[in-house]
Amino acid sequence: MTRLRVVLIDDVREVREAVAGLLRNAGHEIVGEADNGATGVQETLAQRPDLVLMDWRMPGMDGVEATRQIRASYPSAAIVAFCSTDTPEVRDAFQAAGADAFVDKRDVKGLSAAVLAIAQSRTSNDG
Repeated sequence: MTRLRVVLIDDVREVREAVAGLLRNAGHEIVGEADNGATGVQETLAQRPDLVLMDWRMPGMDGVEATRQIRASYPSAAIVAFCSTDTPEVRDAFQAAGADAFVDKRDVKGLSAAVLAIAQSRTSNDG
């Protein structure tokens, strides 16, 4: 399985720390973090990660707009929306912006499954 380079974008530090620990335990590398969408776009373009985990509601630029900007400027990154609001409107907005997957923050197994699927797809594309 491919080791993913990940940027975490969430305005809650404790969430970033918990997710970073989960991903590191699974063998992935955290290459950047941001607490708002605008900084997240900058960090993503600077670090060029394999995966971006994106919150929705953040100060300044929200996750949907940040996803749109990342997708336009760096289309090879996988983007997983990782939100505590799980409504069709939010899912649809992220999908329209170019997110690859949507995971409810309360669904740790779902997050692990989404990350694993992305890592496996990167492995199959590399070989």
